[in-house]
Amino acid sequence: MQHYRLLLIDDHTLFRTGLRLLLGDTLPTSDILEAGSVMEAVEQHGRTAIDLILLDLQLPGLSGLEGTQVLHRHFPAARIIVVSGTTEAWTPEMATRYGVSGFLSKSATPEQIEASIAQSLQAPPPYSAPRTAGRPGSGSPGPLTPRQLEVLHHLGLGRSNKVIARHLGLAENTVRVHVAAILAHLNVASRIEAVLEAQRRGLLRQTP
Repeated sequence: MQHYRLLLIDDHTLFRTGLRLLLGDTLPTSDILEAGSVMEAVEQHGRTAIDLILLDLQLPGLSGLEGTQVLHRHFPAARIIVVSGTTEAWTPEMATRYGVSGFLSKSATPEQIEASIAQSLQAPPPYSAPRTAGRPGSGSPGPLTPRQLEVLHHLGLGRSNKVIARHLGLAENTVRVHVAAILAHLNVASRIEAVLEAQRRGLLRQTP
């Protein structure tokens, strides 16, 4: 039996545990990893080769579909199956737009889950989502400005543009411009990736 690495991303521990037990019976020779959010998945398993990701649509912070681009960049060989408690959250067009290989309802039977996973694992290499930032020439050659570092610090605290603007006494549109400059400088496509890359480079302050 072929060996696979699966990653379950869901903020409900009980659901992950049940799914892991089911998959353990279905794919007994495979490694089954877990994470409660997209950021946790990247931080804990970003250096691991993953074959398949089961991604909850309703996640805290970065939602499932918003997180697909981040996951494509950090797990380029992984197929992604989105999981939701309602079928209304899914349309076929999402597969093309987000590079998703399948959809599972949380009410799916074990047989349906096994069939969806088997189909995804046999599919061709996944679609690689295009980058919306970090194109050639978009990176900033110099260091971030003191103000941009302040904004970056607040991004690391998970704050919205509106909250950052209030803390720094800036217009919300000004914060938006700073965030765009930070993404370009760090050559990333999203706020969560900016935080991860800033942590890697040691750019985030350790105190508020």
